[in-house]
Amino acid sequence: MNKPSILICILLLLRVAPSKQLSTPSDPHYWAGVVEFSSFRVAGELAENSTANRLTEYLAIIDSPEADVTDVLVFPEGTLNRFETASFVPHPGDNVVPCNNLRYERVVRDISCAARNRKKYVVINLTEKAQCPEAFDTRPCSTDGLYHFNTNVAFDREGMVVSRYRKFNLFGEAGINTTTYPEIVSFETDFGVRFGHFICFDLMFNEPALELVRLGITDFIFPTMWFSELPFLTASQIQQGWAFANNANLLAAGASFPGVGSTGTGVYSGRRGAITTVMNHDPQTKLYVAQVPKMSFPNAAINKIPPQKGTPAQMTKLLLKRDQIDKYATKDLPMTSNAQLEERVCYGSHCCNFTINYTVRANLQNSKYYRYKLAAYDAGRTFDGFADGQITTCAIFACSSNSYSDCSRRFEGNEVFEEAVTFNAITIVAKFANNDQTFVLPNNVDTSILPFDVSETEYIVVPSEGDETPHNIVTYKLNRPRSDLYTFAIWARKFEQYTTSGANPSGMLSALVFAVAALAGVVKNAVVF
Repeated sequence: MNKPSILICILLLLRVAPSKQLSTPSDPHYWAGVVEFSSFRVAGELAENSTANRLTEYLAIIDSPEADVTDVLVFPEGTLNRFETASFVPHPGDNVVPCNNLRYERVVRDISCAARNRKKYVVINLTEKAQCPEAFDTRPCSTDGLYHFNTNVAFDREGMVVSRYRKFNLFGEAGINTTTYPEIVSFETDFGVRFGHFICFDLMFNEPALELVRLGITDFIFPTMWFSELPFLTASQIQQGWAFANNANLLAAGASFPGVGSTGTGVYSGRRGAITTVMNHDPQTKLYVAQVPKMSFPNAAINKIPPQKGTPAQMTKLLLKRDQIDKYATKDLPMTSNAQLEERVCYGSHCCNFTINYTVRANLQNSKYYRYKLAAYDAGRTFDGFADGQITTCAIFACSSNSYSDCSRRFEGNEVFEEAVTFNAITIVAKFANNDQTFVLPNNVDTSILPFDVSETEYIVVPSEGDETPHNIVTYKLNRPRSDLYTFAIWARKFEQYTTSGANPSGMLSALVFAVAALAGVVKNAVVF
């Protein structure tokens, strides 16, 4: 063999050699990759062909040079296989490496092999099939004798299945089963981080997501196919708020189909905010890589990647649902230049106090521009009929006309509008219950459908005195001028009045069967985030 041939062989060996482990327990960081993956499906494409094509793309991402640096790779919800190509998944307690094991479908076998070859932790989401019934589950089985679950599968660096989580809070998902109670699932890594994981709509519920937080887990994997909604629940907006409120690292991988409302991928480092985040106006398949500070190293450096913003006109290609805000108590923000406003808005006994310094542009008579409402709410809503929940909020949100029906509606892409109001400073103060059944978070989004950097805001929680039951006084401030504000709010979910959304094998809703023990903490001192 001549020297050029030897050189080529060496280079090929170097390229296909497995990635070395880059992070150890003593390192202050680990490297994560989250994938925004196009979920667009070709009309009439056979399930087998669709699954094979998507698997090829998954494997290419795992084997890509961009993935070399990563310790863990996360793929989104619902973008790999279908009901017709569902796979068995080994129980993590059996220590199975599915690579080349014909008991499992190719999606599980090949991802296992790829994780082993590249020496990476890989988390995928797929449609799983399982034999019915399983132990202690006495509910009726379907006629084919199988369950079908929406399932996360975590592989370690050797391709072994080390964790499996079956989604409990379904968003419709006809034909998909749930477990009898929410599984509280996590796995340990060789770089000193334990990951909890859950799926999409689970983020809106107490179990399993917040139960994992109470158990002391600080890092989370979140495959999602989110359907964004104004004014409070666009994907990156709620991802950053959830991570911030829990002071947790969140690795969110989003399905990408903006035309039906799906996008939203990012890595969030607790109260330090987004390291990287993306909201797309066109479908995209792309790996985003971030160096994540471990929560056990609070002073570790953080290297944020500035987001690539679409313009408001471009972002109108992202379909956004509208929240059921028509019953909120509201007051108009007066369109008065150079104003200092102090206002109180109450919904029943829930009262919100607003202090706003703002400037209004002159000569707006022939212009289109966003007006703003100050709002309070403390009542129920439905999540598209798939579950019900109570919301408590104090908010400022935009309206595209004087009509309330146009609040939480954007201007069309071909409409030219002015940024008429500059918010120089905002302070919102309100009282919220302090218990395991109330989850409160800061919430904001701009007109390009991205959250503000946390350095622009301040979030303060102090115990309230003299209440019959524990409450907190929550203060949320905007400290830097913004003229592109869409929403600025304190937003909370209250869980005690509503059942979870878990479904039984026939697809009907069912109540929580087993209670999960909670490790509750009580805030005793002022906390400034």
